[in-house]
Amino acid sequence: MNYDFEELNRRTQENLITFLRVDVDLASTYCGMAESTHDTEHRAKLLEDVREVVKAIRTFGIRITDSSVRADFNRSAERLDEFLSRNSVAGRRRATER
Repeated sequence: MNYDFEELNRRTQENLITFLRVDVDLASTYCGMAESTHDTEHRAKLLEDVREVVKAIRTFGIRITDSSVRADFNRSAERLDEFLSRNSVAGRRRATER
């Protein structure tokens, strides 16, 4: 059996990038939902889901061979981390105000 390893690698990279793009899109949705909800339990779950996306980017992003695409994902992870930092403090403050 003859394998085309270049094609296999190309498809693997394509699938990895697609997977991470979907995760980043979902995290953006979760961020918007977390900002708009008043339900602290739901908000905490959404923020945890965003943390999981950041973890996936950090874990799998290093396997992306295109440095430009990898850098884009790293920037997305940094933006999500910043959002989590801002909202973790805001969430604690909001919970203690009640």
